Amino acid sequence: MVLDPDNRRVKLSDCIPWDELAESYHKMLSLRLDRPIKDTRIVIGAVIIKHKLSVSDDETVEQIRENPYLQYLLV
Repeated sequence: MVLDPDNRRVKLSDCIPWDELAESYHKMLSLRLDRPIKDTRIVIGAVIIKHKLSVSDDETVEQIRENPYLQYLLV
């Protein structure tokens, strides 16, 4: 499947400073947890999606499952 580069989710993904967010996320959590940390982009991306769509956690998961543009935001 070819995604439209002009799609708002593709554009959003391209403007988020993922590496900087990952660094802060790992520093904060590695001090508190002894278990592996989930992929930063999935966690932060899901939170962004949840808040942009104003939906519940369960609905966020469903939206991500059904929408390849939201999936693109997470990879």
